[in-house]
Order: sequence, then C-alpha cells, then structure tokens
Amino acid sequence: MKTGEDIDGYPIVLTASRAEANDYDNNPFAAFICTFPKRLSGFALREQLGKLPTNNDGTAKRTIYGLRKVEALLIDAFGEDSVVVAHYNELHKFIGKNTKIVGISSMDPMGLAYVSTTYNSLIGFGGEALNAAEFARLIQHPSIVKYRPTVIVGGAGCWQIKEAGMQKKLGIDILFQGEGEPNLVQVFRQVLNGENVPSYIMGKKPARKQVPLIKHAASYGMVEIMRGCGRGCQFCSPTMRTKYSFPIEHIMKEVDVNIKGGVKSIFTVTEDIFLYKSKPGFIPNKQEIVKLYKTIASHPGVENILLSHGSFAPIIYDPTILEELTPILIEKTKWNPKTSPMYKKSFISVEVGIETGSVRLMQKYMKGKALPYAVDTWPELVLQGVGLMNDHDWWPLCTIMTGQPDETEDDVLATLNLIDDLKNNHAKMFYTPVLFIPLNEAILGNCRRTNLESLTELQWEVLARCWRNNIDFWAPDKQRVLGPMFFVAHWAYVRWKHGKKSTMPMMHLAGFPVSQKVDQPCNPQYCMNGWKETFESIKSRFF
Repeated sequence: MKTGEDIDGYPIVLTASRAEANDYDNNPFAAFICTFPKRLSGFALREQLGKLPTNNDGTAKRTIYGLRKVEALLIDAFGEDSVVVAHYNELHKFIGKNTKIVGISSMDPMGLAYVSTTYNSLIGFGGEALNAAEFARLIQHPSIVKYRPTVIVGGAGCWQIKEAGMQKKLGIDILFQGEGEPNLVQVFRQVLNGENVPSYIMGKKPARKQVPLIKHAASYGMVEIMRGCGRGCQFCSPTMRTKYSFPIEHIMKEVDVNIKGGVKSIFTVTEDIFLYKSKPGFIPNKQEIVKLYKTIASHPGVENILLSHGSFAPIIYDPTILEELTPILIEKTKWNPKTSPMYKKSFISVEVGIETGSVRLMQKYMKGKALPYAVDTWPELVLQGVGLMNDHDWWPLCTIMTGQPDETEDDVLATLNLIDDLKNNHAKMFYTPVLFIPLNEAILGNCRRTNLESLTELQWEVLARCWRNNIDFWAPDKQRVLGPMFFVAHWAYVRWKHGKKSTMPMMHLAGFPVSQKVDQPCNPQYCMNGWKETFESIKSRFF
C-alpha cells in the first residue's frame, strides 16, 4: 500500500471495516463468525477478508446497505464526483490531500453487540472480537493517519464507541447515531464548509419520502421493505423508529440495482416480514406480503431470496400466509441440498425473537410482541408459531435472552421449561441464546449490562440447554464428539474463568445425565446422587 506519494483524492470517502463490508460469498450467516475472537475467526475468514468485492477502478462493488443509503444521500446533495465508496484495501487510491471527510459505517465496532458479548466472552481466548479488531485496523489506516480528514462514524453500532468512551482515543471527530435522512447531509455540508460541528449528533426520524434509493449494489442484495415495527420492546432500538412499509415500486427499483450490480440474491430487510403493509391493530396483510415476494421472485436474475426478521403472531392469526408464501420462497431458498450438501432437504429460515418464556417479563418489557394477541399466553404462542413454521418447512433462527433487568429464578425456569417444551415438540429451529445488552437508543439503554460472571447457575443452564438442542438437531451424528469437547473445554477454561456455577449446565451440554424438565432451582446434591449414572455415561462415550 503506497502512502509516500500525495494524491488528490475524493472530497468524501465512505467505507466500513473488512469484517462488516464483506458478503462472505453471499452467506450472511458467515458474518456471525466475526463476533468470535479475532485469532479464531480471523484465521477462518482469512481468504474472504483479503478479497472484498471490488470494481476494476477500485470502488466497492458491494458493501453495507446502510452505507449505500448514505452514499445516495450525499451524491444527491454534492454530486457523484464528490463521493466514493471503497473497501479498506483500496482506500489509498481515494483518500488524498483534497479529502475532507471519511465516513465510516459501523455495526459492531467495539464487539459489544449481543452475539459478540455472549460468545467472545464465553470462548474467552483468542483476543477481542474480529469486528472490533477490524474496526481498529480501519481507523488506523495509513491514508487516514497521513491526511487526517474529518472522521465521521455512524451506523447501528456507533453507540458502542460512546459507551466505551473510545471516541477521542480512536481519533473520531463526529459520532452520528440514528437515522440519517433528515440531517446527515447538513452535517457533511457544515464540515465541508469548515464550520464547527458537535462531536456527537443524533439523527432525526425521517418521513418515508426522505429515504433515497440506493445507486449501487449492497451486500447480499439487501433491500429494505419496511422500517420500524411499532411493537415497543424496551430492549430493542428499531422499535423506536417510525413504522412504514415501502411501495413495491420503490423496492423493485433497488432489487434491479442489486441484480445489475452482479448480485444473485435479494435479502429483504425488515423488522418483521409478516407486518409488511399491515392493517391497523397489527393485523397482517397477506395479499400485499404474497404480492411482494411473488414480484421479487419473478424478477429476472433473482436466484435466491433471503429473509431477515419475522414474528409468530401474524402467522398464528392467518396461517394461510405461510401456505401461499412457502411455494414462492422454497424455490428461491439458499438453504437446500443443491447448494449446501449438509442439508438433506430444502427449508426457509427467518430470525424470530423468543427472548424469554416468562409471561411476567413479557408483560413488563415486551407487551406488544404478541400483537394482535396479548402476551398472557406467550409460551403457547411460541410453540404454536414454531409448529406452524415447521409444518411449512420454515426452520427459524430464534434468539433467547437471559440476564434481562429484574429477571428472577422463576423467570429463568419459565424460559428453561419453554426450551424443553420446544425440544419435546421436536421443534426444527436454531437456538441462539444471548445475554442482555443495553442498547443506547432503547428504553432499557441505561440498565446494567449482563456478563458471564454475573450469571446464576440457572442462567448458565439456558446457554447450555439451547446449544445441547442445537447439537441434537443440527449435528446428531456428532453428539459423541461435540458434547464431550465442550465439557473438556469447560474444565480447561470456563470453570476456571467463571466458577463452578457453570459446571452442572456444562455437564448437560456434554450430554451427561441432568434433569430434562426444570421445575425447581438446580440442586447441587443432584450431581452427587447421580455420579454412578454419569460415570456409566462417560464410559459409554469414550470406551
């Protein structure tokens, strides 16, 4: 990378870290690996990190969808000759003596997001999360250090920098948090004009007409179909955004931009695909949902359709949504035996938040999550929703959160019982247990962060039981290997790091005898009484 010779550069250069700007050969789930320690994930992703999608002139061929939105805003305001988007490895071609601003989009810059906090700390060795390491690498890019343009950092993760108190240390001039359509251009204009700008700026809520169309392809072929959800979950920031659905004409223009940019998949971005153009009272609009996906699926060049988030309540209210959507999406699913030999049959996946089995916590923090139903029967709604999805070959990825504010042992027991009920009902799903993280824009943003050291034995059991279920369903042929491997790793590190509270849960993860149905807090005497059975189990596994 040459930095000795001065170049003119672009007035505004937009970028993101190598970990976050990548599309990992069009596999969005690979991006989760970046939440693991850098020595492990950096090795696993070394090839992808070195070959970010780039055009012949060095500009980014694909990048973060949010960065493409910012690019569109700035091009409309300052012209195409003033703005460029480039990946880390190409920045030296575009940052020069005329560069006034480097704008950086961030999703997990400090490794403080839900998955990063949970799994980086759980693994505990190999350094900080790859997301954090790659963000630090970007901030220290030689061209940024040499020319010292004004550095503006935005994106969903910029709250982490503020919370960690790292803005000044990292040399970040301005943090821009939240939605940018109404006032981001004004901030850039003030910087370009040499005016003083506050170091921390909050975005404003945009009207739908203020949201621009992307001008170049986004990672995974992302297209926003709806913004906000309106359910009001207190741990979540998107619920604070105004809820509106984009017209099909708007969406299809971005689909076309992505396909022409060389993308073969379309990733529909929304907080809930089943609330697209929903009717008052959170009543789903099946006709509009089906019309949208049928239109996307029929667009020339669309080989796969990927889904972001969904919920159970709308499909319980109208199960025919799945009946009509499934034939459209199963033909376009990426998760099929042809492209992924590890799968024995095709299925559709979407992320759904279960969060807890406690009705009390649902009523306190997530009262709107089950609308148009009340949350009074939340566990039953979850079981019914997963069952409906499974009946139509939808295998959801479900988040389950422990360590929520004011969570009691009874609340955790309710969650464990729901996890067991899902297993007993042969749920086809991926369990993603996470620790509670206070997001800055959320109502619970001022609450204390949960960490592994503060977990009770029952909360540890939530992590262990979820992953035991994952092993049983997704890798049944590797049960005899993965379970004991986790157990050995526990004794080598986790028990030393986090104490004996994690011992019984880790035994369950390893597959040793532990009660399947939790009706009372874990009794340490159980392990003493069950050693004979446990010993026989160990013998059968290793001898």
